[in-house]
Amino acid sequence: MSDLLTIRNLAVSFNGLPAVDRIDISVKPGEVVGVVGESGSGKSVTMMALMGLIDAPGIVTADQVTFNGVDLLKASARQRRKIIGKDIAMVFQDALSSLNPSYTVGYQIKEVLKLHEGLRGAKLHQRALELLDQVGIPDAKSRIDAFPHQMSGGMNQRVMIAMA
Repeated sequence: MSDLLTIRNLAVSFNGLPAVDRIDISVKPGEVVGVVGESGSGKSVTMMALMGLIDAPGIVTADQVTFNGVDLLKASARQRRKIIGKDIAMVFQDALSSLNPSYTVGYQIKEVLKLHEGLRGAKLHQRALELLDQVGIPDAKSRIDAFPHQMSGGMNQRVMIAMA
C-alpha cells in the first residue's frame, strides 16, 4: 500500500535559525499518526510547512512532500487549495483565536462546506448540523447560531474539528 502522505527531509528556518530540521513522515491510508513534543519543538511549524502556510522570513525546504500522489512542492496554488482545508487541515490548540468572532460558528462551518463540498441551501445547513452533532456539541440546532464567545473553549475546539 502506498503512502497517503510522504514528507522527506523537511526543514524550516527563520532568519537563518532552524525551527525544523530534517523531518521524515510517512502516513498510509487509514493510519493515524500523532505528532508530539514539547512546546516550541516545531510541531505546528512542521504542519504549517506541509500546508504551505509559512510566510517570509520563513524558508521551507524538502526533498519530497506528496499527498495522495500530488507533489505539494510543485503544485499550483489552485491545486493546493483543493487539498488544504478539505483533505489536510490543522486544529490549533487555541480555537478561539482561530475562529472569527464576527461570525456565528454555523456560518464558519458552512463557508468550509461551500468551498470544499459545493453544498448550498438546506443541504448545507443540514450538513453543518450533522457535523456539530458528530463532534458532540449539545443542542446543535441552537448552537449553530452562536458566536464563538458564547461557547466554551472545549466547544470551540470541537467546532474547529468539525470544520477540519
